[in-house]
Amino acid sequence: MTEPQRPHGYSAHQHARPAPVDRGRENAGHLVAGPATLDDLLQPVVVDEVSDAVCEHEREIRVEQARPWQTREGERGLAELCAKHPDRFAGYVGALPMNAPEAAAKEAERILIHGNANGLQLHTNVDGACLDEPRFFPILRTPNVPDFPAETKSKYEIWAILGWPYETSCTMARLIFSGVTTRLPDLKILIHHLGAMIPFFDARLDTGWATLGSRTSDEDYGGVLKMLGKPLMDCFRDFYADTALCGGRIGTVCGLEFFGADHVLFASDAPFGAQGGASYIRETMKVIAGLEIAQADKEKICYRNAQALFKLS
Repeated sequence: MTEPQRPHGYSAHQHARPAPVDRGRENAGHLVAGPATLDDLLQPVVVDEVSDAVCEHEREIRVEQARPWQTREGERGLAELCAKHPDRFAGYVGALPMNAPEAAAKEAERILIHGNANGLQLHTNVDGACLDEPRFFPILRTPNVPDFPAETKSKYEIWAILGWPYETSCTMARLIFSGVTTRLPDLKILIHHLGAMIPFFDARLDTGWATLGSRTSDEDYGGVLKMLGKPLMDCFRDFYADTALCGGRIGTVCGLEFFGADHVLFASDAPFGAQGGASYIRETMKVIAGLEIAQADKEKICYRNAQALFKLS
């Protein structure tokens, strides 16, 4: 008998909506349909030969109405799914009734220590409250709890390192969706930090916003994409972006591929950084010099685009 071929890797985040949770949604109205059904999950996963999956208990609970029994039902459904299809699903990540922290802490202990869950799914805030509030600490200190999403409050200067690029990305999206860039097609906007999150998450933005409005019930977004007059990602690429990434090569390559050499301008963020910003300037120039692109494109990035955009020549 031929031994079955093992997968080349694992998909660590595949969405699932177990049947018990569906029934809870229909009865109580607390759950919003997730992005995948069981039939969808059981289709082959072909991404660079990655064919296994870690199931995630994916469903949005209205936090103020969540009940412990709902998360227990969801966890049980995922455990049964993994037991039934061990060749397809290597494990699962459970969810918690975060609006009831004491119950959530007990549930975390139950599924992580006494159960078979491989981790927990925690959103970055609970009805507007961040995970660093004291009432959530018993959940976070549960043994075997893995890493959690980054907090969004202004502690540890997170606002400066992660908050700024996040807000930049949101502003770009709002300018597009509100129609500002459509109504002002000649408006040229230079975005700091090489477009922040946008280049790295290009596929997520494209596929996620292709169904804009499907996750919203209190506003009608049905005509937003049509109003743009062109593909959404082309709207993002209309922005200009600078190279102020503290001399990071990976981000520079990513941003340049997204925006193209005609829309990227050199910048360093000086005088921030060591030596009054001199280190950022040197490292950024070193990155640009080492890029495998035409000399003409390097000239565009370093000065020609600035000349044209700011009308310097």
